[in-house]
Amino acid sequence: MKTMKSLIIRICILLSFGFCVKSASEQYPSAPHIVIFMVDDLGWNDVSFHGSNQIPTPNIDALAYNGIILNRHYVMPSCTPTRAAFFSGKYPIRMGMQGEGIMGGEPRGLPLNVRILPEYLRDLGYSPKLIGKWHLGFHTRQHTPLHRGFDSFLGFYNSHIAYYDYKYSQGNMSGFDLHRGDVPAYDLQGQYATDLFTEEAVKIIDHHDPINPLYLQINHLGVHAPLEVPLDNFDLSEFAHIREPNRRNYAMMVTRLDESLGRIVASLGDKGLLKNSIIILMTDNGAPTIGKYRNSGSNWPLRGTKYTLYEGGVRGVAAIWSPRLHSMARVSNNIMHITDWLPTLYSAAGGNVDDLGEIDGINHWPHLHQGKEIPRETVLLNIDEVSKTEGAIHRRFKLVRGAYKRGYYDQYYGESGRNHEVPPYNYTLVHRSFVATAISAHLGDPMTQPSAMTHLREQASVLCRRKSTFSYCNETECLFDIVNDPCEATNIAKQYPKVVTELDLYLEKYGNVLVKQPRLPIDWMADPRRRNNTWEPWLNPEMTTHLYGYNAASGFSTWTIFIHIGMTLLIVTLKLFN
Repeated sequence: MKTMKSLIIRICILLSFGFCVKSASEQYPSAPHIVIFMVDDLGWNDVSFHGSNQIPTPNIDALAYNGIILNRHYVMPSCTPTRAAFFSGKYPIRMGMQGEGIMGGEPRGLPLNVRILPEYLRDLGYSPKLIGKWHLGFHTRQHTPLHRGFDSFLGFYNSHIAYYDYKYSQGNMSGFDLHRGDVPAYDLQGQYATDLFTEEAVKIIDHHDPINPLYLQINHLGVHAPLEVPLDNFDLSEFAHIREPNRRNYAMMVTRLDESLGRIVASLGDKGLLKNSIIILMTDNGAPTIGKYRNSGSNWPLRGTKYTLYEGGVRGVAAIWSPRLHSMARVSNNIMHITDWLPTLYSAAGGNVDDLGEIDGINHWPHLHQGKEIPRETVLLNIDEVSKTEGAIHRRFKLVRGAYKRGYYDQYYGESGRNHEVPPYNYTLVHRSFVATAISAHLGDPMTQPSAMTHLREQASVLCRRKSTFSYCNETECLFDIVNDPCEATNIAKQYPKVVTELDLYLEKYGNVLVKQPRLPIDWMADPRRRNNTWEPWLNPEMTTHLYGYNAASGFSTWTIFIHIGMTLLIVTLKLFN
């Protein structure tokens, strides 16, 4: 038996890293360290592992090549709904969180009676830490990160801030928005936000006791507008092939994010945590290539942008890396949804998913860790009763109904991200990246041979045979075959009426449990000028119910009901007088 065991171990060492799997109890006696690297408004075509050579992302690529590229990872069409779904494991329609992102001064947030991921992980012995963007409400102190399960927080409350002075503006209100814990971090002004958050992550890792499991979430400001570039350490000749100035600036911002991931992974390796880590890279939604807060990102060749239910808006860049994965260096085309991370990570951490109660997320850990059957075939993309858009996917079929802003965002944008006169893909950059070097130093040779990278890039790329015209879905429902038509050019609803009926019934089922969006007005009592020119909580939970008919615990609002009653009475009165 000893001889046989020794032989098996030798074979495992000789095989490529990641393809020999031992049971978690044998190989990993403690819970994994979990690191979430969430990027803001990153486009499908803004990472080079999807086939574009325009913006090199060697660290991101190395993580993806050595892990699993999640090629059908679906998110919500905008920031707040995605974060609500990620933390709660619930479709945002269950909480009235399905619409646009929370605006500064808007007195609403993720309902307090919804338990979220850091709270569950803290019960398992984790010390959850959040860096960067929150965007789930801060009108009361109880809605902020330290009161939602995180042990530490350095970041901002609103949708975005300026990269150097950390200011956010809403209408005629403007103020500073960077906090350490509950206290404004005035002393940190002047450092580029991406670097600031990276350094905070490295400090946390360096000071962490390896005996205890770490949950670290870095919600970067980058690459959300405004387009502010780091002012140092850039050889502008690297981006000379990008002729459009805003796209060139955007490329520099992406490059700094790529370096951030590299530094964080290297720090995990230096601290001895990498061998027992799960690292997840994702974007919260597609790039806003046009319109409000456009950032010059590219979802090419996918259709649509942020805010839409087309692939460009909700099919997000994502990858997972961990020595615990069943097999690595591959592309997964299985459907995965942002709600799935709560049960997946809770299971990976040793928790029983039954503890999570009624959620919409599905546990993928048995599939990712042990290679068990694919857990998800159907997903609700969203139902938005305000924009009158909805969509769902079952296997290769996707149903979309309605159009945001009359279809303005529904076309094909981001052609500036196409490969026009770009240098060839630089395999050496990937091989020498911080991520590849850390994996090599602590776990063995990484999967970064040129032939393997080429194969993975081809599998992760989207190719479209797009027609000059395409189907609009604002006046009718569209059914797409997103396996054979990933760019959603051809409406096949008439050819598959049975599929349309099944997805209609699926949407109707969820429509029956939808909680309407509160649609609360901006509260000018939130004006930062009242609080040392700083965005701070300005209410307590009891005041939200008294002033707005909005229960902070349940998320239910009577504001809309009052409006409807008032309008009805007005109409009846007018009819009586007429």
